Amino acid sequence: MFHEESIGLAERALKLAEARGADEVAVHVQSVTARQVRFSNNRVDVVKSWIQIELEMQIVKDRRIMIVSTTNITEEGLARFVESAMERISRVPPREVYAPLPEGPFDYPVIPGLYDPRVDEAQEALVDAAARGIEAALSEGAKRVAGTVRSYAGHECLLTTGSATVCERFSRVNMEVRALADGLSTGHGATCSRSLDGIDPERAGREAGADAAASTKVVDAEPGKYDALFGWSAMATLLGMFGYMASGLRVLMQMSPYVEKIGKQIGSELITLVDDPLAEGGYSSRSFDLEGYPTRRNVIIEKGVLKTFLHNRITAAHFRTKSTANAGWVYPEPWYVRMKPGDYDEDEIVAELRDGIVVKNVTYLRFQNYRTGDFSAVIRDGVFRVKGGEVIGAIRGLRLSDNVLHLLRDTFATSKTTRPVTHWWAEWGPPVETPLLAVRQVGFTAATV
Repeated sequence: MFHEESIGLAERALKLAEARGADEVAVHVQSVTARQVRFSNNRVDVVKSWIQIELEMQIVKDRRIMIVSTTNITEEGLARFVESAMERISRVPPREVYAPLPEGPFDYPVIPGLYDPRVDEAQEALVDAAARGIEAALSEGAKRVAGTVRSYAGHECLLTTGSATVCERFSRVNMEVRALADGLSTGHGATCSRSLDGIDPERAGREAGADAAASTKVVDAEPGKYDALFGWSAMATLLGMFGYMASGLRVLMQMSPYVEKIGKQIGSELITLVDDPLAEGGYSSRSFDLEGYPTRRNVIIEKGVLKTFLHNRITAAHFRTKSTANAGWVYPEPWYVRMKPGDYDEDEIVAELRDGIVVKNVTYLRFQNYRTGDFSAVIRDGVFRVKGGEVIGAIRGLRLSDNVLHLLRDTFATSKTTRPVTHWWAEWGPPVETPLLAVRQVGFTAATV
């Protein structure tokens, strides 16, 4: 679909909702060509592609808000979809605190580097990337290699009764490599970009293969507190979570350790965290939120001081402030979390650990107490013991058990380099651009079955 067709579809949906009594409407249409190449046991085994068009709506009637979506965009299907939504909205309780959709029109930023037209026809390039990643992992000592390469290319459009009208083209490519040297010795590598040229399959493969091979030498480590260095895959989870905890709705629900901490020192002076949807070529940069506001750069934490929560129009009304242009359909959420780099090379941080642990990947992060920030997580794909400033072997049987504010507060080193990172396991937040992070006295407990 071209932009004109998507706007036309959005207009039809908006008019149908208004004709049935809606007070306000926002319609989001996304058309995407998606491709996936899967590989396992050292060879490509699945190649597939699909086209998906999805229409999402926020409908407001008498301060009641309903969010609905459909992929049936035929004229008849769209009419039934809107009619059903308007029938159900009366059963939704009205909002005690409400703010209307923003009134446009707006001027939206033009962000370079968000679309590579070659991604529309990227199938052969994705297969080639998979082959290069496999070969690189095997060259580092892996015995078996698996993973995926995915691409997405298309456009999205937003139309609202507040006179917001905007469309934007996008492309994304991401790759994950999982390497195994034996049944328990694994490594994980990831690379992502807006363009085909931006991904690095060899690096992802080499890192996954090297960590898998190094994990075959196992040493003992007791549960306890250790200085820890978190690798790229680990930081995709942790940094995304740090950003997501600034959501105004999470704060209202008392499900964030940032409650009542605006203006307070919650982290080390090394921690500057920005939600930056305006970053050139940023993996999830974008020019508009789903209420129609133009996006902007928001500093969440500056030199350890919590500066802002992230708001949509409703949470902003609760806090008696203005939207930060972070509206998703339900949560206000960060778009692209970036952390300021530091002064260390990776081997320099390892040397600074002296007696510690390197954690390459963090998955299944779960909270015991959202309000205090207590959590635990699985650590995998390369967990290494450091003594005397050198890695002496891999360790098994431990679980990360710590606290969000402690990780922020006791950060003592960050790397000079940063990377954009996203992967399937990074379930706690958006794509990030992150340095490596080292923290004093991190808690590790014995894993249980």
